[in-house]
This record gives sequence, structure tokens and C-alpha cells, in this order.
Amino acid sequence: MARAPHQAAPARAGRASILRLSTAAADDRAAVQEILRQCPGGVPGFAMIFCSTSHDLASIGAALKAAGCTRVVGAATGRAIGAQGFLPQGLTGFHLPARRFQVADTVIEDAAKFGLPDARDFVRALRGRLERNGGAQLPHLFGLLLVDAEARCEEKLIAAIGTQLGGVPIVGGSAGDLYFNPFGHPPGSTRILHHGRALRGAAVLCLVASESPVIAVSHNHFSAGTRRVVITDADPEKRLVREINGRKALTEYAAACGLRRRAKCTQDFAPYPLMIRVGGQFFPRGVQRCYDDGTLEFACAMEPGIVATVARPGDYVARLRDMFEGMRAAIGPPELVIAFECSARTAYMEQHGLTSDVEGLYRDNGVVGFSTLGEQFNTVHVNNSLTCLGIGAAR
Repeated sequence: MARAPHQAAPARAGRASILRLSTAAADDRAAVQEILRQCPGGVPGFAMIFCSTSHDLASIGAALKAAGCTRVVGAATGRAIGAQGFLPQGLTGFHLPARRFQVADTVIEDAAKFGLPDARDFVRALRGRLERNGGAQLPHLFGLLLVDAEARCEEKLIAAIGTQLGGVPIVGGSAGDLYFNPFGHPPGSTRILHHGRALRGAAVLCLVASESPVIAVSHNHFSAGTRRVVITDADPEKRLVREINGRKALTEYAAACGLRRRAKCTQDFAPYPLMIRVGGQFFPRGVQRCYDDGTLEFACAMEPGIVATVARPGDYVARLRDMFEGMRAAIGPPELVIAFECSARTAYMEQHGLTSDVEGLYRDNGVVGFSTLGEQFNTVHVNNSLTCLGIGAAR
């Protein structure tokens, strides 16, 4: 039985509240009507939505635009995250009121061809629009990036954009459902929404000026283990690893993880991503797909010669609770947390019976977002993380 449509959650009473949007309605039309009821087109401001791939993103975008909601961007995903928890079917999102936020957004039509010269022009144009619209009067600034994972360009995309932002925090997520639906999307399906247009191979970049304080965090519950492996045969452009330690990648990785049976799917590896040291910090690198010939496809590019360690998982819920406590210490109780949650983490949560505890923490902290095929944090493409941005409550 489908859950009932959810009432929009104003994080704080008053006309200038952030609205957190959510519906588990199965039908496209019913879902749009519920979102419109929660966030009417007459309300000035900016909205971002996250749509499960059980819905038609193009249809939803067109219906929202026809109803007057013209400043909506979004992404299609395997799990939408909101007040009703992790939804394999439904829509979530948020609305930023114009009284407290100014947003300049732009679409990158062909994300795979985007480079550093493009980033200079895009960031300069967004900053100029923000200034003209009064964004310069607001004390805090952050970026949001949505990108179609099919473009396989996140590393260079976030590096170029993050560098041009010059220290402005930016978070983002890679849209798609290949983790939970390894056979892919139906032909012609789309994963990115921009102002009523549903697109493939695209990205959306938003620059947001905020009255409230913000904090960006890239969190995971892993630590680096002692078991080391070497990537000996890989295709970084395709994110494929054929050999580890000179043996078939699937066989050697399973052995390094201590799996006693043959690994059959990506969920088997979710608790044990590889940890790569970059600039003194360890980042997890997880498997996105397994192939019959023993090749592994990772969610991030992997170079031959990389030395990695197999991760050791910590207490998922305890570390998540600590992360939110740190966020509250920095900005106070968050009015909204925009979350880009790796699909591998979602799978781990579901496999280990942690869903109820995690959903409770997310409701308590105003989390809205989606399960991703990769996360963007400042200048780095990461995965197996919860990469998020917290916005402090109106004062």
C-alpha cells in the first residue's frame, strides 16, 4: 500500500521558511499535484526536486512548468530522501524563499565536454547575476551541482567548477539508478531537470547566496584498514578495473574483503570500499557494477598503480549522529540539510537493518536529498559518502 501524500514541512513558522517537500504518490499526476499543493507556483523562490526513476522526469518537469513553477531544477534517482524516509517511489525536494536566498542557476548541456575555460565563464556569469539580484547583500554563499552520472565526467567537472569558486563550499550528486537497477534506464529516459526541460548527459550548477549560515560536510563511517592492494590493470576513463594484484579484480577484491563466497553484486562490496589517500585524507572508492569476466566498475576513476587499502566499517549510526552534532555546533539546529547519499551507503543501511534509525536522524535534522551514483565535494568527486550542506535556521 502506498504511503499517503506528505504535508510540506515548513522548517520554521513564517512566510520566509524553507519548505521541505515530499510525496510517495505513485502516479505522476498525483505526485505533481501534491508537490504543487505544498509549494504553489505563486510563491517566489527556487525549488529543487528529487524524483525516483519510477516516475517520468520529463512529464513531471513539464507539469510543474505549466503550473507556473518555472524555477525548478532536479534529478532522477533510485531513492528520494525526505520526511517520509528513503522512497524507491516518490518525489522529495525543497523550496528556498526569495526573502532569504538568492539563486543563480545554469544548465551545462553537454557535461562531458565541459572544461576549465567553460567553468570560468559559467562561474563569472552566475556571480554577476547574483550581484544584480541582491545576492551580494547576503553574507553566505554556496554551490549545488547535479550531474547525469551517464556522462562519466564528474572528476573534471567538479575540479574545474570548484577551483573557479575559490573556496566557496559546493556539494552535489550524480543522478541515476544503475546501482539499484543495473540493467539501466528505459531508452530515452532522462535524469536531469532544468526549468521544465528534462535532459540527458547534462548538469545543473546553482550558486546560492544565503541569509543563514551554512556548512558543507563529506562524511563516511569507514577507516583505512591494513590490507593493501594494488590496481594493476584499469581503464580510468571507463572507471573499469580488470586486475588487482595481477589477478582478476572480482576474485582478488572479494578475497581482500574476506568474502567466503563468490561476490555476485555490488551490494556484496558495499561494506568494504577501497580507501585512497589524497592530500593526507582517505576517501572511499566503491564498486558500481560487476561484470561476468571479473571486471569491476567503480564509481570513480581508478588509475593503474594506485595503492589502496580495504576499508573497515565503523558504527554507521553513531558516526552519523556525531556528524549531525558537529553540524549543530557549527550552525545551530539546521533548517535544512541538502544530502547527496551514496547508493552504496543506502544499500549498506538497508542490508544491516539500520533504515529506521537513519530515517529518524534525517527527520530530526531536516534532511532532503537522494541516493547518488557519486558525490561532489568542493573540488573532488567522491563516493561511499554522505556529502551534504546544512543551512542554519532563520534568526
